[in-house]
Amino acid sequence: MNDDELLARLKSADPALTGVAPPPDIDRLVEDTLNTDTALQSATTAAGIATASWGRRHLFGLAAAGLLVLGGGVAGGIMANSGNDNGHSAATKTVAPASALRLTAEGGSGKCMVPGVDTLSKYPTLFEGTATSVKGSTATFHVDRWFKGGDAETVVLTSDTEVSETLTYVEGGHYIIGAKDGFVPMCAAIEATPEDIAKFRQAFGS
Repeated sequence: MNDDELLARLKSADPALTGVAPPPDIDRLVEDTLNTDTALQSATTAAGIATASWGRRHLFGLAAAGLLVLGGGVAGGIMANSGNDNGHSAATKTVAPASALRLTAEGGSGKCMVPGVDTLSKYPTLFEGTATSVKGSTATFHVDRWFKGGDAETVVLTSDTEVSETLTYVEGGHYIIGAKDGFVPMCAAIEATPEDIAKFRQAFGS
């Protein structure tokens, strides 16, 4: 079989050839076109557009609501942590319990030698404590150990910070303080070193 014979056979097998393919049914095509429900197609298209539009509005509404909730949470957090009492946060403000022992440091002038066990043991009230709060002239202590004359867990000491000989208290510092009749005399308080604490505990068997 040569090329001309192969080409002739392929042409005879092609259904798209005018001489072989059936003629188009013009009447049926015209009738189908006239009977197409264009109103239904328009309604379907419009519904799709409306659904997409509602979806966008719904997503926008959810996003706006989320921002409002987030903003409210942030505002609430700011209000909850806003300062009061001259800038001190309510969350960090230290309030001494009603059962706290309240002492007042006596003022005076003169130089103090660092008191030891012999000197401080003469006071009827004597404790070892950690300063948990120092605000102005008021220092609050957690009592780590009572040596004499008390059982309160907290001591609040008010002192005159303008007196040069007044011991300066620092939050987190450890102190041994003696008192009598609700007053802490001059030279009756020390900032205690680990060695001081060990000596006092040994002296009082605690």
